Amino acid sequence: MTEPATGAREPLAGREAPVRRAGALVARFEDGRLVLENYLTGRQAVVHHQLIPALAALTDPVPAHEAVALLGGPPAEPLLDELIRQGLLLRCGTPEEQRDAAVEESWVWGPEAQWFHYRTRRTEFTYDLDAERDNLLAHAATTPPPPPFTDLGPPHLPLPAPIELTAELGATLRRRRTERHFDDRPLRLDLLATILHTTWGVTQRREDPGVGPVVLKTSPSGGARHPVEVYLVALNVDGLEPGVYHYCSGRHTLTPVGAASSRSALIPPVVEVVTQQPWAAQAAAVFVMTGVTTRSGWKYQQSHAYRVLLLDAGHLAQTFHLACTALDLAPWTTAALDEGAAEQLLGITDPSQVVLYAAACGHHAANNTTQ
Repeated sequence: MTEPATGAREPLAGREAPVRRAGALVARFEDGRLVLENYLTGRQAVVHHQLIPALAALTDPVPAHEAVALLGGPPAEPLLDELIRQGLLLRCGTPEEQRDAAVEESWVWGPEAQWFHYRTRRTEFTYDLDAERDNLLAHAATTPPPPPFTDLGPPHLPLPAPIELTAELGATLRRRRTERHFDDRPLRLDLLATILHTTWGVTQRREDPGVGPVVLKTSPSGGARHPVEVYLVALNVDGLEPGVYHYCSGRHTLTPVGAASSRSALIPPVVEVVTQQPWAAQAAAVFVMTGVTTRSGWKYQQSHAYRVLLLDAGHLAQTFHLACTALDLAPWTTAALDEGAAEQLLGITDPSQVVLYAAACGHHAANNTTQ
């Protein structure tokens, strides 16, 4: 533990209030030492392993003197005060303790979601644009940024030019629905190319002096990093062999991932990827989005950037829905994924590339289910 705080002690009445262990705690090892952090307050402390049994026993409120006894008797009163100061123990009835209890009661998600949210909300943002620019240029001089899009190399299968979308935006927004049934008509290759380019394709290239190439797309991306890649599982596309492909957004081409397959062979692994949701088997094309963490992490080292990466995938999903709707196709998206199965299907082994989201489309079925 850190040294106890010096100065006047809290009045005896306050010190005798019941205490309990904070619920918002996470533990990690740092430089060989055990660190406990209260993610609601941001305070953390190095803890000796001998304290763990006492902290474990203080799940429910106990009178302060009982807490002292658990910590080793009256000589441990300063240690109790220090544990409270560090936010590892809470005095019942204080605003800090009430907030801890309210979070525990109101969040139905587990501590991993709570920790991620409250830990990243304390990110400090600066708006000295000149200083930020200087830091970025210095960083680029020593560590060039990763490429703005992934190119798996040849063969590059060319795609038709995208169709110009002329549907009126307001009408497209009103017609947009999630559909879970598709008919058996194959998807035309030019329609597939339009979906890929409109949603994930590069629409403009720029050179950022001193930094490198930057690409722009139809959806916004934090810092123009565009970390999201997309893989296509072609199940029923006219003019394209069934199989798994990577879409190279900078070339508007497809690269096969693995050997060509058949629709019947692809359906079981695809349905496994989307956690047995059966309607994926009816789709003409399934798309799996992944995030290249190094692409965003090069510019933003704060863990808050992972929030932004997830938001990027959401932007792209809405663009996908609108593109499909404008083409009079039925779109569907899901985040209910078996990520291990997806990595196996897509041939992903690099831990810096993470599975994020899946989408699918096909022609409208007569008995479609919309949302």
